[in-house]
Amino acid sequence: MNNQTKTLNIKYAFIQGFYYITNCCIQGYAAVYLGAIGLSSTMIGLILALGNIVTTFGSPVLASFVDKFHWSVNKVLMILGFLSGILSLMLVASAKLPVLVAVLFVILFGLLNMMMPLINALSFAFEEHGININFGVGRGIGSAAYALTSLGLGYLVQTFSPVLMPWVLVAVLTGLIPLIQSFRMNEEVETAHEEEETSSIKDFCKEYTTFMIFLLGFMMVYADHMIINNFFINIIRNVGAGTSQMGVAVFLAAILELISMSAFEKFKNKIDITIVLKIAAVMFTVKHVLTYFASSMTVIYIAQVMQMFAYALFIPAAVYYVDKLFNKKDAIKGQSLVTTAMTASGIISSLVGGILFDSVGTSTTLLIGAIVSLLGTVIMIMTTQKVN
Repeated sequence: MNNQTKTLNIKYAFIQGFYYITNCCIQGYAAVYLGAIGLSSTMIGLILALGNIVTTFGSPVLASFVDKFHWSVNKVLMILGFLSGILSLMLVASAKLPVLVAVLFVILFGLLNMMMPLINALSFAFEEHGININFGVGRGIGSAAYALTSLGLGYLVQTFSPVLMPWVLVAVLTGLIPLIQSFRMNEEVETAHEEEETSSIKDFCKEYTTFMIFLLGFMMVYADHMIINNFFINIIRNVGAGTSQMGVAVFLAAILELISMSAFEKFKNKIDITIVLKIAAVMFTVKHVLTYFASSMTVIYIAQVMQMFAYALFIPAAVYYVDKLFNKKDAIKGQSLVTTAMTASGIISSLVGGILFDSVGTSTTLLIGAIVSLLGTVIMIMTTQKVN
């Protein structure tokens, strides 16, 4: 590896690390921050759902702008980062105006999530032109940064105030923007796209019915996963703990996730992907059931350990599964449908989860979620197809 490639890899790892610090703030601590502002679980769920909707509809619009005006990925990321920084400062100034905070948070949530595929694209655009940017290491640094941020933020907001969270975003984005600016590539590399003829969604669903049922099962499992993630502070308080313990729990899951993903990358060509997917589906539900039965932080921590066999295995395994299951042109649509299923689960879980926590309480919400997750796991196992 020459010096230029080494420098680019270091910069890319820092970009991923900085980005996942913002991701931890805006997602991992959303309920803590918005709850401190005075919003109910129902309102928090609505805000997160709307944020996911902004991401869903905003991403293709942004992609069309990039194609039409030939904007560089760096430029778009810097604009999104700058706007996110401004919105974060506005959150600081609007702390005593809950309605304004809600509107600003929805937009900020959407903008920061729209940055994720673009940051991933920075790596793959280089690789397509013979420059090896190690995405796995960069993404691993992102997970480690998320874990450490969760640990530190948990103590910070408990010692001082959750309202400090936007200041963390401002500080991190101030460092991220110039870092992205220095991560340069040729205009041709950044904007070149290969056109692929793909089947329509209707034809795809008709041809790959089993896969669509598999995605339905996954949505059921992932919806409970997102309910727990979005309202984790409610669950932690239900066992008599606070934000610092929540920080430790999230740190534990994220750091084990890093270890599991790294191990998967090493052994991916020696294992049966379909078996890995089935194991991940089962372990998702094991985690959800343990969370339901948890009466202390010890059980919560045990449930969090399951993350390394659930989410951490499913995400990379699903990528390879879809790639092997379909031909090239349909694999692109398959990958996008997995992402769409995750986003849709996020929207549903945010809306339904917030209402359930307010209306029936933590225990009943977790029970309903665990039952739905169990049914989803059964569907996933029955519809996972054998691949080479």
